[in-house]
Formats: sequence, C-alpha cells, structure tokens
Amino acid sequence: MKTYSITLVLLTSITSVLGCGGGEEDKSTSQQVAKTTPQMDSPPEQTITTGDLISLPEFDLHSASELHIGLPASPSAITRYFINICTDFSNEDSVISINYDSCKLRTALTITEQQFTLSLSAAENLLIAQIWPIENDAQPVNIYWNIAESGNNWQLSF
Repeated sequence: MKTYSITLVLLTSITSVLGCGGGEEDKSTSQQVAKTTPQMDSPPEQTITTGDLISLPEFDLHSASELHIGLPASPSAITRYFINICTDFSNEDSVISINYDSCKLRTALTITEQQFTLSLSAAENLLIAQIWPIENDAQPVNIYWNIAESGNNWQLSF
C-alpha cells in the first residue's frame, strides 16, 4: 500500500510538472519583456491634468468656423436642380469622387436665392458644391471653395 501511495504521488507530481509546460522558455519573448519593463531607478513622469493647462484670455477654445453660403435662384423654371456641398472628395485625373456621407448641405435650388450657415471644423477648409440638373444624361456643375481664398462667405453662381 505504501509503494502504491508513493507511486501515485510521483505520477501526480510528474503530470503536474509536464502539464505546466516545463519546457524551454522562448528567449525572444523574455528579451522583449525585459526591454519594455520600466526602470525603477528613474522617477515617474509627472501627470498633467486639464487643471494644469493655461490659455491666453483671447483664446476662445473654438476650433470651428461658420461658413455663410448664398445659393442662386434656379436658372430654369422647367428643370429642377439639386445641390450637394461636401467636405470629403478627391479629383484625380479629372475624375471627381465624392463621399456623399460627408455632405454638409443637400437641398434643391428654388426660384429665389437661399442663404445657409454651415459650421465647419478647423480641418474642413476645402468644400465641393455639386449642382445636378434633374434631367436625363445631366452632368453636374462642380464648384470648389477654399477658406484661404474665399474666407467665410461663399456666393455660388453657375
């Protein structure tokens, strides 16, 4: 019975050791861990909170601008026109591609002029207006706006 107990304990111990891996450790992993482990000799970096930020009184914390857009009256009482004004577009080899999910304004031209104000982020400094005549085989009129050239007003005409 005593040898049976010792054999059982030895088999259980051997199985536990082998089940835990007991193999050779991957040296590249241990070296990476050693490289990314912070050194305790240097003091930790000071944490900065928003209460620590200092801004000048004239800085109003706005990163957006307003764009005033004037749309012309529809040039035709017979043909209807639809306009998209979008921020995400590309023009490669005279092929214009527009992400219509980026449109800031989508509306129809009416018989009277229309005025709109759009809020733009600081990153939105180029826009495309695409005016579509609603008729067969119609091609859009593309007009570009650049804040550096036009400022915060854009009077569209075509």
